Amino acid sequence: MKLQHATWPDIEAWLKDHNGILIPIGLTEQHGPTGLIGTDAICPEVIAGGMAGQRALVAPTLAIGRAQHHLALPGSISLRSSTLIPVYS
Repeated sequence: MKLQHATWPDIEAWLKDHNGILIPIGLTEQHGPTGLIGTDAICPEVIAGGMAGQRALVAPTLAIGRAQHHLALPGSISLRSSTLIPVYS
């Protein structure tokens, strides 16, 4: 089940028999002139999405990380470590 496609009663019922949630995490950064900027977030999202059909609860993908070395290229998003750690905590 995908969290963003569920209602709170759906989640309440799900939590009666389960207690975990998958949170796909990936970066938004360049992958050369022909690679998709979302590659690093798309891959874990697709894998987790496949598990949603197997009675797993899947949260929306966190598609922001630390990628300062890619900031010179358009489309890359990066947070400082001091910002990223509280986001993932």
